[in-house]
Amino acid sequence: MKGLWPWLLQRVTAAALVVALFLHLWATHFSSPGAEIVFAGVTVRVRTLLYMVVDFSLLALVLFHGLNGLRNVVLDFGVRRCGAAWLTVGLCAVGLVWLILGVFGLLPFIAVRG
Repeated sequence: MKGLWPWLLQRVTAAALVVALFLHLWATHFSSPGAEIVFAGVTVRVRTLLYMVVDFSLLALVLFHGLNGLRNVVLDFGVRRCGAAWLTVGLCAVGLVWLILGVFGLLPFIAVRG
């Protein structure tokens, strides 16, 4: 990826992150004022469709936004075309590994039946 797409996707993911973070904070802290946040309650909430969509979206958006930003910073230092391609592939691999680890970290909460 080069040129317009990384730049555009950086802005799109920033806007989507603001929305997803707002939804996450609202659902966690303001939808039930005064409710204590405990493990059992979080497990129940995470199984709802809204939480699943928001949490998986936050994970994917943060990874893309952060790694794309890191890529852009490194490329600003004048990496050659071959180096830029390897950097992009490497960061995509790192992002995919962390996405898989994050999904496996969230799945036990969804699979728990209470």
